[in-house]
Amino acid sequence: MIEKQPHPPAEPCGARWKGALVLGLAMAAGSWGCGASGGSAGSGQNGTGSGTIAASGLMVGGTGAATGSGGGGATGLSGGSGASSGGSTGSTGGSGVPSGDSPDAAGGAPDGAGASGATGGAPDAAGGDASSTNPADSIIWQVDNLVSIGGAGHAPYPITKVGAPTVIDTPAGKAVQFGGTNDALFVTNQPLDGLKQWTAEVIFRPDMGGAQAQRWFHIAGPGGANGDRVLFEYRLDAATNTWFLVSFVQGGGTGRLYAVAFPHPVGPWYHAAIVIDGTTMKHYINGVYEPAGPCGGNAGEGCTTATAPNLTAPFPLAYTGIGPGPGTSLGCRFTKAAFMKGAIRLARFTPRALTPAEFIPPPY
Repeated sequence: MIEKQPHPPAEPCGARWKGALVLGLAMAAGSWGCGASGGSAGSGQNGTGSGTIAASGLMVGGTGAATGSGGGGATGLSGGSGASSGGSTGSTGGSGVPSGDSPDAAGGAPDGAGASGATGGAPDAAGGDASSTNPADSIIWQVDNLVSIGGAGHAPYPITKVGAPTVIDTPAGKAVQFGGTNDALFVTNQPLDGLKQWTAEVIFRPDMGGAQAQRWFHIAGPGGANGDRVLFEYRLDAATNTWFLVSFVQGGGTGRLYAVAFPHPVGPWYHAAIVIDGTTMKHYINGVYEPAGPCGGNAGEGCTTATAPNLTAPFPLAYTGIGPGPGTSLGCRFTKAAFMKGAIRLARFTPRALTPAEFIPPPY
């Protein structure tokens, strides 16, 4: 049974985002941040600076008192990175942080490296998404609730929920857990519409106990579930507690790559990426290219390294693009089949072929 979830009522910014991971909303022009918390005041005992809200929604540190040091990067519950100017310095205070520090997993104060000084601190160990590295043209999908898909570069997409997926906490923020039999999320958005080149990235965790073939992220274009489409899939090996990625793209040409030779242990969080440059198709796990090829002669459920040998060059794909379609399913195929037992935390879509150095960096 499909349950349509209503939008939640408006609530204070801090209450809504406290404790949630927020992924670099400061990256794209026009991206928004929860401005209610303002910027950080100067760190002096009698700091008088108060935070101000910039036009873009980023928060700017206030001015320190005469004897206080300047504010660091904004902490803000929105998780935006500190403004480029940092805080103004007091007459004897130290320099403000030029770039600010990315927030920790709970969207709270910067980590210890974010104190005022010559440079901003790096994201802490729980930050995970290194928001300062998000390309300005990327679209972010935060999979952290059962009401809507939020993130940078788009308005929230209402979710249609199937079954009983649940929201869980992870070291890098909230995610959605799928039980493996009847749990999924559907949105009526197809994020790759019209793109001739693109990179699709997903942060996910496979769990043991699910079906052998799981098609857990399905972007459906014209023709619906069996038309032009993009699929992230994996195949589970219960005997060895491992899985391998299967990537599928159909848009002009068709490619399905079975990474049989690249098994991974079940349980950790992973980053998967499919990259289309207009002439070739490649996929990566944790930034490492897997030169997987098609599985010859069958549907792929019994593929071996003999039937799906590795490629010596990227798979050639005469890709022409995918037009608008019915939407995207998370946790299953768009036909409500091949359900996932595991979790999804984040997706990112960029309208060009990224290099591994530009992928979402660990920790995941």
